[in-house]
Amino acid sequence: MRIHRRYTVHSDPLANGVTPGSTKIGWFKLFFRWVVTIDGDEEINEGKGYISLPQVTNYIFFLGGRFRTLKNKNQLPNFVLFAILIPLVLFSIFETNQIWRKGYGYKSLVVLYYYFNVACLSSFITTATMDPGCLPRNIHLSQVNDGKYQIPQEYYNLINLPITRGNPNGDSILMKYCRTCRIWRPPRASHCSICEACVMTHDHHCIWINNCVGQRNYRYFVTFLISGTLASIFLLANCAIHLARRRRSISDMPIPITITLIIYASLAIWYPLILLAYHVFMTGTQQTTREYLKNSSTSNRRNPIFQKITRNKGNIYDTHSFMGNMVSLVCQRRGLNLMDPREYHDSGDWRFINFEKHNQS
Repeated sequence: MRIHRRYTVHSDPLANGVTPGSTKIGWFKLFFRWVVTIDGDEEINEGKGYISLPQVTNYIFFLGGRFRTLKNKNQLPNFVLFAILIPLVLFSIFETNQIWRKGYGYKSLVVLYYYFNVACLSSFITTATMDPGCLPRNIHLSQVNDGKYQIPQEYYNLINLPITRGNPNGDSILMKYCRTCRIWRPPRASHCSICEACVMTHDHHCIWINNCVGQRNYRYFVTFLISGTLASIFLLANCAIHLARRRRSISDMPIPITITLIIYASLAIWYPLILLAYHVFMTGTQQTTREYLKNSSTSNRRNPIFQKITRNKGNIYDTHSFMGNMVSLVCQRRGLNLMDPREYHDSGDWRFINFEKHNQS
């Protein structure tokens, strides 16, 4: 199905200090909202999405909506960022020159370490700060009386839509109405209570990146795990070679930084490696984490990473090919950015209205 989008051209509010159809706003206030927008601004009721989206979600936007994170106080992404940068800095200062001068083909190991470390850093930032596939709010509204939104009783029901082609078993697709976002969720979409948004092909909310992993950033998340694992492997290989050759040719005294990096790489490799293996088997069975937990009878007793991953017999998305499933899920189209924070919207656009606040007022 081809989707056509219509755009309305406006002047940039940062250029003249005026938002379309509004009174003049101070340039400093506009510039501050462009740098960081935490809670939005009701006075600027017509403009770009990064000003209005924080009013209906838990996102904070930076640099005109180019980057995002959540309003919570989760510091784990900062820990991950330092865990990537600190060994890179130590390796550059204490190890690179020593290994590079040894020759014997060791230069390629240094280049590969830098390549995968940079790939790990860039994919981490991309996964953590981009749109995971958020769906617009307030699209399927039925009853709005006196500014109050009321959910019809029939919206509490689940709807099973039949599959008309290639479906000998008579399977159907389950559709559910999200009472928070006021939309009928597409297949495989779920609502994240932390982000306060419905996400397409929602896998899970990751506390290590402080963002959801969904249709638009899943491939970058997998890239982050692969590059993080390989970066640890090449860091371990480089430091082990440096230590072995130093002990043979110079002295028996170990190098503290080299040993520290070896210990770090030996410990740091396990979490992304285990998580990568888990997602390989999940994609191979054409399941998201949410779908697997929903269908797993032991999901409440053990961490899903340490469970035996089995196929879901009622999974209509399963191609019955391990590689086919991986390609289908990991390499699926990212889709449109349906809530683009850099686009303009008109005043009173229902997608940016928090009906819960209006009902309480």
